[in-house]
Amino acid sequence: MKLEIKKGEPWVMWPDLLVGNFNDYPANKIFDHKGDYVFTIEFELVEQITDKVCLFSKLPSYFGVDLRNGGITLTYSEKDKETDYIDANYNWLIDRKYELKIEKKEKNVILTIDKFQIFNFKIENDLKEDSDSHIIFGAGNFPKNGFNLNYFNVILYSIKIVKDGEVISHNDFEKFIHGKSYDITGNCNFIHKII
Repeated sequence: MKLEIKKGEPWVMWPDLLVGNFNDYPANKIFDHKGDYVFTIEFELVEQITDKVCLFSKLPSYFGVDLRNGGITLTYSEKDKETDYIDANYNWLIDRKYELKIEKKEKNVILTIDKFQIFNFKIENDLKEDSDSHIIFGAGNFPKNGFNLNYFNVILYSIKIVKDGEVISHNDFEKFIHGKSYDITGNCNFIHKII
């Protein structure tokens, strides 16, 4: 199945806000994890990219992927350092499914699209951690904040998160409960529309 995110109507993964203390490691904190992880998102563009748009963003300390006409930008924040940006050229096509994968192995961060390596770099420090991390899909920020929104229309097919070799979250958008996408691992890592 799929989740169609409409421009201006982003979704968020923030399960520990919904139900505190239900899970040993809520998946919305994956980009804070000091160990290894793999974050995979399958998506489809439904219109040509003309301006910068945000596929997803982890807040409040920023880690995210922006798409632009002819390119991609990864933004990340290390402890005790300024936010950094890495750009690459990429030719985006509409009506085509993509698999974007971010792997962190020790101090190496690797981003691939359809198994083709786009970025491979080493971080000096750990990535910044937040006690209230959350991941927004289809925007760079909450609509109420009014900046860095970079909305767009996108279809999501799957979001899968692996921590230290174990799948801790997998949303395939087959099942929704009370407007929330069900995590098929049973770990309650719901994704829901920001209202």
